[in-house]
Amino acid sequence: MRLSFKDSCFALAIAGISLVTRPAAAQNKAAQIDAYLQQAHTAGLFNGNVLVTDHNKAVIKEAIGYADTSRQVMLTTAYRFHIGSIAKEFDAVGIMLLQEQGKLNLNDKVSKFFPNLPAWAEKVSVKNLLQYTSGIPEVKWKTVHSDADNWKDLQALTTLDFEPGSTYAYKNSNTFLRRRIIEKVSGLSFNDFVVRYLLKPAGIKNGIMDPTEKDALVARSFNDDFKQDGLTVPISGWTCLNLEDFYKWGQCINKFCIINPASTREIITPFAPGKQAGLGGGSMAGNQVITHVHDGVTMRYQALLKTNAPKGRTIILLTNQRQNNVYEIAEAIEAILDGKPYQALQKPVAK
Repeated sequence: MRLSFKDSCFALAIAGISLVTRPAAAQNKAAQIDAYLQQAHTAGLFNGNVLVTDHNKAVIKEAIGYADTSRQVMLTTAYRFHIGSIAKEFDAVGIMLLQEQGKLNLNDKVSKFFPNLPAWAEKVSVKNLLQYTSGIPEVKWKTVHSDADNWKDLQALTTLDFEPGSTYAYKNSNTFLRRRIIEKVSGLSFNDFVVRYLLKPAGIKNGIMDPTEKDALVARSFNDDFKQDGLTVPISGWTCLNLEDFYKWGQCINKFCIINPASTREIITPFAPGKQAGLGGGSMAGNQVITHVHDGVTMRYQALLKTNAPKGRTIILLTNQRQNNVYEIAEAIEAILDGKPYQALQKPVAK
């Protein structure tokens, strides 16, 4: 069972995607993408939801496979997925929004907001947190089961891994502190801040924070043996989106619906080539976003957002049975859109 563009007449009116009769070439591309994805699912290499646009027109919006391990509930495009590290975009954008409002400065030190933290907080700036150049060690995932646990570790921390601003290390402690700073400055919980100042302005209606067992239409992640994961994560503040709302978020970044071009440039430009920034990765020319690419993983969820603004192209992949192949899938989809050769997904050869 699957739901595709061809069957559902998919439209994202808010983003200006038009519903027009597609020419034969576009229909053929949609059919090729559908066949590619169905083959991948049959081979056990993809279970999830996909959205593709090109020239600002919908090509395919599709749900493929199971919503949970019962194998009785099929995914629909209304299902929401954890998006892993892509959720870090929301705290990065939140920080820049607060700077635009004059409520903080990227050069502020962490100690300004949390004077009771050890001396290292006097050296780490907000910008260091955004660029992953703080030197703060990684969250101790084996012993941290809550925000309170992580706070205790930060309060006990005496030595940074390196001098702030001197090098790069992608650690979730940076994300944790960005979220706590937003709470301190805004006077809201991070989740309430995201809903009020980021999701609603972006037109996102179905997004939720830190989903629980009580939330409907949340895809559950599972491994190849159909062992299902829980939904609890050690630290809080993770956004869960469906395809349509994920698309709106990508368009919001491209069109500066929350923060201005200068702020966007600050969090799309990495500390060094090939490293992660607040928005993952991408490029700008003047005041225009050219590309925006970000992937995320948590438990057995994996997500990819890939936009090319000049081409009006967006590829969104949401999977709840991670196979670490979302970039390979996106490359094949782009090849189909560009009329280039591509290969079917194949299982890696066991060594």
